[in-house]
Amino acid sequence: MAKAAAFEDAGDPRREVAERSRRPLVVAAAIALLGFVVLAPLLIGIGLLITSSSFSDSIMSWDGSVSRWFEAHRTAPLNTWTDIGSIMAGTGTILAVAGLSLAIMVLRRLWYDVTFLAVALFVEFAVFLTTTAIVDRPRPTIQALDPLPVTSSFPSGHTAASIATYAGLAFLVALHNRDTLVRIVAWTLGVLIPLWVGLSRIYRGLHHPTDVAASVVLGIGALLIAALAARAATAAAERRRAAEGQPPPARTERAEVPA
Repeated sequence: MAKAAAFEDAGDPRREVAERSRRPLVVAAAIALLGFVVLAPLLIGIGLLITSSSFSDSIMSWDGSVSRWFEAHRTAPLNTWTDIGSIMAGTGTILAVAGLSLAIMVLRRLWYDVTFLAVALFVEFAVFLTTTAIVDRPRPTIQALDPLPVTSSFPSGHTAASIATYAGLAFLVALHNRDTLVRIVAWTLGVLIPLWVGLSRIYRGLHHPTDVAASVVLGIGALLIAALAARAATAAAERRRAAEGQPPPARTERAEVPA
């Protein structure tokens, strides 16, 4: 009680340190914004290299040949499988998978996980919207098997979102499990689902191959930024706890992110 009373005193140095410490949520948000500032120009640069450079003719000629090859090898079973692959990264599916995952994480107080997945999805979506608005690339000229989205072809939002979601969840599952089999299954799904999605988008005439390739850069970049943000938020939370004289969080609460 004496310690608490002393801490409440405005002159207590621990209080001053705690007040100066950056809030974990602010730290995570700052890194997410910085990541966007770095990643968006990179994706825009790749897009402009493909569409508006001296290499454009060669790149787009190759893209067209790959798209036509997929169109020539379409079959009824592949049409079905690629339809499912495309649905796996549709807006509704991603919102459902990510929303349910985040809800479970919040209930279990897995704040590191919440921060990681939320930042990954934010960065991916923000960079995608910015890039697709600036790099106004037409869709492939082959017959599309789905209605064309209103956004431009570059990059593939489905592919990038699937990496941020499924590979991100695979990382978190592996982080919490020491069982080798569980880790192998998680990473296998985390890699194969985005691959399935990317190939499906090319096959169905929704994206050029280089759209999908650039989205791999976007998805992985979003995950790296998210990992940095979650780690920094954890460190900020631990500094605040130490400054306030509180015990460290439970191992399951990998990051405390107060408002």
